[in-house]
Amino acid sequence: AKLETKALKAKRPGFTDERYHETSYYIENGLRKVYPYYFTFTTFTKGRWVGEKILDVFAREFRAHPAEEYERCIKAGTLTVNYEKVPTDYRLKHNDLLANIVHRHEVPVTSQPITIVHMDDDIVVVNKPASIPVRMQV
Repeated sequence: AKLETKALKAKRPGFTDERYHETSYYIENGLRKVYPYYFTFTTFTKGRWVGEKILDVFAREFRAHPAEEYERCIKAGTLTVNYEKVPTDYRLKHNDLLANIVHRHEVPVTSQPITIVHMDDDIVVVNKPASIPVRMQV
């Protein structure tokens, strides 16, 4: 089972440099707009989910969409287990890798430049427009 889990982890897309460079954008009316793109969210089955139906877990844990949307995705094969299509009543097992392919449309942000105020070995201080989000990456 450990070897199988390692093989699945190797296939897990995650947030790699390649992942960040797969999107492109354009400037329009002072806004930077990202072209819509496909993204795969992945997670391994949590202990509390083991034995539960995949549809029940998504309807309860991921409330961004109604249960009917997750049901459609499972049936269409865009929400998979170990990258394989499963029925809506599939019961989750330890180490199952759940993958959900979504079509993303990001909110436009200002195209104003970001300036570096200070940078050393420990910290980077920037002056950025408020509409640009900040995400810590380690």
